[in-house]
Amino acid sequence: MNNIFHTLMGIDLRQINMSPQSVHEEILQNVMMLLLTIRGTVPLDRELGLTNDFIDDPSPRGMMRFAIFALETIQDYEPRVEVREVDFAPLPDEAMDGRLYPRVKVRILDEYLT
Repeated sequence: MNNIFHTLMGIDLRQINMSPQSVHEEILQNVMMLLLTIRGTVPLDRELGLTNDFIDDPSPRGMMRFAIFALETIQDYEPRVEVREVDFAPLPDEAMDGRLYPRVKVRILDEYLT
């Protein structure tokens, strides 16, 4: 089992690579797209992405709901990774406003490493 973990915390959508150079890059990009897509916005797959029902929940509840939705979505749509951890990082300037930024730690399964 490999011990290489990737912590995903955001991506500039202008940097999407439509022809990734490796399976590794493709998998990580797929996970980020799953986390950034709002459920119901993809015409031929309305279940793809995360629901945004947790947005106005109190922080602890919203954090837990996001973690559950992220875990389920990644398991359903990107079986080549294992989710190891979901946590949240407030940015110092925005912590008082209640803004939290999710960090998802994943491990690419051995059979997909090239």
